Amino acid sequence: MNAVTAHHRPADWPAGGRRDTPEAVTRRFATGVAVLTCGTGETVHGVTVSTLALAAVEPPMVSVALRRGSRGLAELLRTPSFAVNGLAAQQEALARYFARRDRGTGLGCPAPEVWAGRTFGGVPLLGGAVGWLECRVERTVPVGDHELVLARVLNAARGGGLPLLNPALRPRPGPLPSPA
Repeated sequence: MNAVTAHHRPADWPAGGRRDTPEAVTRRFATGVAVLTCGTGETVHGVTVSTLALAAVEPPMVSVALRRGSRGLAELLRTPSFAVNGLAAQQEALARYFARRDRGTGLGCPAPEVWAGRTFGGVPLLGGAVGWLECRVERTVPVGDHELVLARVLNAARGGGLPLLNPALRPRPGPLPSPA
């Protein structure tokens, strides 16, 4: 029995609930899908994430967990800034491409026409996203087999459309929240 399951007996869970691993349970939670991009020209690198969260409003900061030792984490930490491209519902193919371990680098990958604009720092942006953030890594925190990256948001722009959601590792479109 681990620390997560040690505190609750099966009878403590609501009717219909059953014990499972934390990973299996949290994969059932819907999250937004984004591609982090960094570098310029032929060194542009992208990686799909579904762990992005707003960490603070003032100053504006986001957090994202990346697997320790991954190429995505290494590339992100090598650059002065990176971009968050919040994918739109119709961009599932981009999410799958940038999730592949054998993905290429540079503006020709996956195809030149997916790129549309740059951040103030020169990082290429994916066209058609629901929003973009330009960020600078402030610190990383080791968390299990991942690094939690805390980054300051330098600039932000809103796109259009519905966001791509990732419930149970199968991205699906989701409704936009009503404007406040």
